[in-house]
Amino acid sequence: MELQWIEDFLALCQTRNFTRAAEAVCTTQSAYSRRVQRLEEWLGAPLFDRESRPVSLTAAGEEFLTRAYRLREEIFDARRAVLSVSSHFKKTLRIYTTNTLAATFLSSWLVENKLENYSLIVASIAGCLEAVKRKHADMSLIPHFDGQETLLGLQAQEIGQDRLILVTAPKQRRAVVLTNGKLSGSVMAYTPGTTYGMRIATMLAQHRISIQDLPSCESASAEALLAQVKAGLGSAWIPELLLRGSKVGRCAVPSFFDIPYKIMLVKPSQDSHTG
Repeated sequence: MELQWIEDFLALCQTRNFTRAAEAVCTTQSAYSRRVQRLEEWLGAPLFDRESRPVSLTAAGEEFLTRAYRLREEIFDARRAVLSVSSHFKKTLRIYTTNTLAATFLSSWLVENKLENYSLIVASIAGCLEAVKRKHADMSLIPHFDGQETLLGLQAQEIGQDRLILVTAPKQRRAVVLTNGKLSGSVMAYTPGTTYGMRIATMLAQHRISIQDLPSCESASAEALLAQVKAGLGSAWIPELLLRGSKVGRCAVPSFFDIPYKIMLVKPSQDSHTG
């Protein structure tokens, strides 16, 4: 399987149109169709119903969708880890963290703890935890939702707190409104399988709330979604750490829409598995 095949698959899932998907990955429709077919041949099952308009996923396609985002993220995590082995330091402190924490919380924490001469590797939450478990990282700073990631067997210390907030720009195209358990308007979502996405889905299910329309944008990146919010393209759940100095505001929704989480410092335990 090739990474490009996964990108092709996800592009068609998002556009549900072969022509637009080919444009999204910068290739011709014929070349794009051949690559999708090779993926289907490799997996041994058709992933799309080409007769439906728009193109829809088959049962096999729905099953693969739950894994495709994770596969792509794991490939990128592997690349980051390999590249980080090449260091300017003979011996360096290896710190893994997420993109959001690297851009916000981390720098002040490093100054406070007087750490220097370190390698910083940005990865997904799952990638950060895997690096610690295999002792590829000396420490990791991650968002942690109770019950969402297992920290069993690792040294874990709470070093901060934050929350996800559903926010909007002052001049958003379609305002988000909650009516009779349905959230309508331009809502943007995290891609399936991401920690933020799963936690938001859990909160909505607990309160029996459904999102009425398809997401206006879907991304694994909180920073990317915030940029869309600022442009007035929709509302999204964004870490409060990213909102400092921003002109976006909280949507008019109940307080339980705010999803708190802890910022954890995670280190390997003495008996952690080494890979």
